[in-house]
Amino acid sequence: MLTGVAALLACVVAAILTVAYVWQPPEERGFHSSWSVDSHFVDTPVARFHYTKTGDGSPVVLLPGGTLWSYTYRDTIPALANDHTVYAVDPPGYGYTSVHDEDFSHNVQAMADALSSFMDAVGVPRASILAHSLNGSVALYLAETRPERVDKLILMAPPGLNVQVNFNLELMRVPVIGEAMTKLMGRSTFASGLSGAYARGERMTSRVVDEYWAPLSRRSNRKAMWKQVRKLDLSLVDRKLGDIRAPTLILWGDRDTFVSPEQADLLRRRIPASTLRMFPGLGHVLHEDAPALVNPELIAFLRADGDRPKRTGVR
Repeated sequence: MLTGVAALLACVVAAILTVAYVWQPPEERGFHSSWSVDSHFVDTPVARFHYTKTGDGSPVVLLPGGTLWSYTYRDTIPALANDHTVYAVDPPGYGYTSVHDEDFSHNVQAMADALSSFMDAVGVPRASILAHSLNGSVALYLAETRPERVDKLILMAPPGLNVQVNFNLELMRVPVIGEAMTKLMGRSTFASGLSGAYARGERMTSRVVDEYWAPLSRRSNRKAMWKQVRKLDLSLVDRKLGDIRAPTLILWGDRDTFVSPEQADLLRRRIPASTLRMFPGLGHVLHEDAPALVNPELIAFLRADGDRPKRTGVR
């Protein structure tokens, strides 16, 4: 009997290891995005970056949240592009960006270096940075270590404090479990998890799920999911929060179930020259939940120096 149990356990372990390190799930390569925007690509030593460029004026770089890509800013870009040149970029492991090195670390230092290399490649030495969720830690680290590159900083529900992350992210940090989780995830599983990011569920349509799932299903992006979380050392970000000199706007939905809104005011008190705006009734993807509420806050903050609109309409 004991021999039988041991054999069964060995089979289970072998199956999990096979899923984690051998088996590869199918990819959604035939999907065509319905987002009507001009895509651009630029090569750096790190990656072939996918990005969009819209508008004219002082540069603003947009970073998506974890598992998302620049499509998440489809309602944000037109609002900002009246006054700014808006670069919505897919970081390494996101969207349609291709990383040159399969061993790319995906920790905050490597991701900040990659963002800096992207800015160099598109000729933007300094920009305002808007970042959501997981990549808020990357934007924070860039502002802490390369203050000359960051004009203003906008953070939407960012993990920036050295506290425990949510349960699903903790699981992803566990070797074998994280690899298996991301490989076994299918469209329906992803949709179920994504739904928790919205407080206004009607905003998460089937088409929205398809737009996010297609690039996320790629082998390299699945791998990046667990790698970025596993290598996320928030102590590196937390200990230098007081060094940030860029004017900073922090936005949070009070119904966020991914990054606790309880962190919001503490983060504000840790970052000099920062302002916090809480949105009642909005979730983790607050800019998708209610762009009509969030966009005016972004526009006003980026115009805080008294800049006047340069034109009307969006290119």
